[in-house]
Amino acid sequence: MKKMASFSLIMMVMLFLFTGGCNPKIEPIFGEMTDARDGQTYKTVTLGDQTWLAQNLNYETENNSWCYQDKSENCDNYGRLYTWEEALTACPDGWHLGSDEEWSTLIKYLDPKADPNNVLIESEIAGGMMKATGTIEDGTGLWRRPNTGATNVSGFSAVPGGERVPTPAGMFNLLSQHAFFWTSTEYDARSAGFRTLDYGHSGVTKGTSTTNMTKAYGLSVRCIMD
Repeated sequence: MKKMASFSLIMMVMLFLFTGGCNPKIEPIFGEMTDARDGQTYKTVTLGDQTWLAQNLNYETENNSWCYQDKSENCDNYGRLYTWEEALTACPDGWHLGSDEEWSTLIKYLDPKADPNNVLIESEIAGGMMKATGTIEDGTGLWRRPNTGATNVSGFSAVPGGERVPTPAGMFNLLSQHAFFWTSTEYDARSAGFRTLDYGHSGVTKGTSTTNMTKAYGLSVRCIMD
């Protein structure tokens, strides 16, 4: 019986190690920065070797950036939506729009099993680790129910700013349901890379050369320190 008990304990330890016991501990380091251009102060978070804004950028560029439905309170809660061309230069000095590779580094830090070469779903769990918690229905957050898997253990505090579709008059979609973030990676003259988090699952969706986003769409921006 003692031998069986010892064997069972060894197997449990091995199972723990192989199913997550070896995963690095996530240790966000929080700070803040002030954008000298307009005096806005943002929370920041350092994860591994990267430091990101922990809020969506809300700098009003001269052209091609919008508050959702043109309401200033939405900018206060969700930041602005930018075309890709505008997003490339929207970040303040010392910061830049993250590339596909830099986003994959972040996601791999949170989920060592993440695969940037996967079609669409880069990670099954990192989105939940990045999403702000709470729901609109419960009066505790900005995401719609169920906000699946949201723990925000990363401190990235992603919020669902939706998108602006480039119809002739401009059309806004998916506030409280999806967070869309531009990357600086260009796929062709018309399209560029992005990442998406969803209220209905805990994954991270990655745009690819075949599932990309038209540059004229308005998406959220997270800046990363140079």
